[in-house]
Amino acid sequence: MIQITLFRNDIKQILRDPVMTLLLVAPLLLIIVFKIVEVVLIPFLMQKTGFDVMPYASYVFSFILLMNSGMLGIVTGFMMLDERDGNIAQLLEVTPLGRSGYLINRLSFASILSILYCLVSFAVFRLAELPFYSVILFCLLSAIYTAIIGLLIYSGADDKVKGLTYAKGLNSLVLFAFTDLFALNWLTFISWFFPPYWITMMIKSPYSFTYACIAMLVHVIWLGFLIFRYAKRES
Repeated sequence: MIQITLFRNDIKQILRDPVMTLLLVAPLLLIIVFKIVEVVLIPFLMQKTGFDVMPYASYVFSFILLMNSGMLGIVTGFMMLDERDGNIAQLLEVTPLGRSGYLINRLSFASILSILYCLVSFAVFRLAELPFYSVILFCLLSAIYTAIIGLLIYSGADDKVKGLTYAKGLNSLVLFAFTDLFALNWLTFISWFFPPYWITMMIKSPYSFTYACIAMLVHVIWLGFLIFRYAKRES
């Protein structure tokens, strides 16, 4: 019952803020825009210029997944900042949920939405081309990446104004998904430590067990570190 009540309150809180409302529906708009580009613009460019964009399709799809999770992560961060400013988080921590229950509830809200958007993305673009277990793994990684972005905003910003500026900087993490295009060994090495790089690698090699394990490890390390930082800050 508490979970249902909190979920309803989350929806009401988001709908009261135009920025968060836009971020909530923006992933769907992004999917629609890129589908139109795929159906209309790409054939037109190939016909007129002969330029084949298919070799870069993996990077485009990686960008869609990461931006979707990133925007939902921003929603999570903003909600946590609102609740911290209004002392709502402290009140929820003394309920049966406790501090850990509050954090799980807050992170799971947008993370579940990111899984739904991930499934929609696969259904619209390339569901038939990837094995089922890869789709499940991508959904899980999308949820974790959403939580990572949310915690980064919460831990790095003092209020929503600073959070919005901070969110713009965090979107630059998506650039690590494209670093192997530059063929720079040092840049690729740095990218190994960031989740976006491994999303692209998994899309390019969906049957690679090694990439899947490394991707999960990198995501879990980031999430674990940020949860530890959150617990230490709030204690």
